[in-house]
Amino acid sequence: MTDTILVAYATRYGSTAEVAEAIGDELRKTGVEVDVQPIDDILDLSRYRAVIIGSPIYMGKWLPEAQVFVERHQQYLRGIPVAYFAVGLTVAGETPDAIRKAEASMGQVRMLVNPVDIGIFPGRLESSRLSLADRAIIKLIRAKTGDFRDWEAVRAWAQTLHPRIARA
Repeated sequence: MTDTILVAYATRYGSTAEVAEAIGDELRKTGVEVDVQPIDDILDLSRYRAVIIGSPIYMGKWLPEAQVFVERHQQYLRGIPVAYFAVGLTVAGETPDAIRKAEASMGQVRMLVNPVDIGIFPGRLESSRLSLADRAIIKLIRAKTGDFRDWEAVRAWAQTLHPRIARA
């Protein structure tokens, strides 16, 4: 195991990837080595001393590939510090109900591997980038489009996260 931290993410349209990159950039400022990679590209975790895993919230849940990643690697993840983050439009208003629902989106993975912390961030929705099926859903539920990401909140969370994952 090296002193490297992994920021692993699932994404549909790129918003969560950009949040993962921002988290990685902030952690690098502390002097640690950080790899930021899509979940589908990761086969072996043995070189990482901490892992941060993120997914967009889609239909009230993390993407299946993020859940499968935690299931597949749960033995290793239970022995190192792990944090989760979720990105979704439903938390743009940051109401207590929206936050509770976002936390529930991570329920399955939290039962498998208990994280040292979780971050929940508003996302981005550009209808022009969506599949036809997703566009129909967005139109049906009348979701607002735009970029609602709060980069200051993402950076602040990464700063407070570093000491929690560095302790172990």
